[in-house]
Amino acid sequence: MRAKLTLPPAHTQGLKRLVELIPPDKFCWVLTGSAGLRLQGVDLDVHDLDIQTDEQTIYVIEQNLSPFMQVPVHLWESSGMQSLEGKAEIEGIQVELLANLLHKRPNGSWVSFTDFSRRIWVEWDNLQLPVFPLEDEANAYEAMGRTHKVALIRKAIENCAMGRENA
Repeated sequence: MRAKLTLPPAHTQGLKRLVELIPPDKFCWVLTGSAGLRLQGVDLDVHDLDIQTDEQTIYVIEQNLSPFMQVPVHLWESSGMQSLEGKAEIEGIQVELLANLLHKRPNGSWVSFTDFSRRIWVEWDNLQLPVFPLEDEANAYEAMGRTHKVALIRKAIENCAMGRENA
């Protein structure tokens, strides 16, 4: 599918450089968060680039991005989430690396919404970028309790289904 919205110029440069450093056809990752959502038609501001990968690949990506790493990959936990996380800065843009992202259910068990077999490809600026389908993203944001983002994602899904992209 073609990208439905563009990214700000600084994020465009950062993402292009990121793709050069960790080509998505050689590394298993997806662009998530605001940038991935925006390319799929969710009209929101982009502040950083979020890359989601698996437990093995996050360390390989960390090595490939070593000159740009600001925070090494480590276990991160909150009351409702846990993941492996690291931070880099590329072309002045913050890049957050995530792996093994788990959400805590009300019953105390942990669940993952990450299924790399479901990734789809968005054509953007002569590049192919991996993202998760909007429905998967909506489910993950719902688990985080981020109702405003869920509403924006559901609106984009509805607009796409009705053929009214960016409406």
